[in-house]
Parts: sequence; C-alpha cells; structure tokens
Amino acid sequence: MSKRALYTGVTPEAYNELKSKLQTYGMNLQGNSGRINEKGVNASFNYNPEAKSLEISDLSVGFPASMMISAESLMQRMSEMITKYGGRAEG
Repeated sequence: MSKRALYTGVTPEAYNELKSKLQTYGMNLQGNSGRINEKGVNASFNYNPEAKSLEISDLSVGFPASMMISAESLMQRMSEMITKYGGRAEG
C-alpha cells in the first residue's frame, strides 16, 4: 500500500537536509520534483521552494529496502526531520 504526505513550511535548507539524509539510505532526489525508484523504494516527490511545500506520493518500500525499513517508518523519519527544521506535516 502506498503512502502520501504533504509538508508545509519546508525551507530550502530543510529540503537539502532531507535529501542528504535520504542519500544515506541510498535514495537520491534530483532537483525539486521527480520520481525515486532505488533499492526497493518508490515514490514521487514535488518540492515548491516558493510555497515551502513538499509532497511525497505513491511511496512504497519493497525488497531489498524492506529488510531494513518499512514505508511507515520511512515516513515517520522524514516527518521528524522536517519538523526538526521548522516544517510541519499536513493532514
């Protein structure tokens, strides 16, 4: 089952920090929007620096990433990090 999240108040610094953190999991976000399909993690993302919003949709975690992390856990970690930098999860 895929997951979706919308974050607001995401500064460019917070977005860059999230990209750096996700690289430690082997996921590389290129630019402000696109699709991730690496190591079993699939998602679409769209960051709008003017609106300070980040949308992550269709997130799913399969093998081999599922051996280390679930989609729920990955979403929770991203939410915690974005909140740490002043952003907030919306509905």
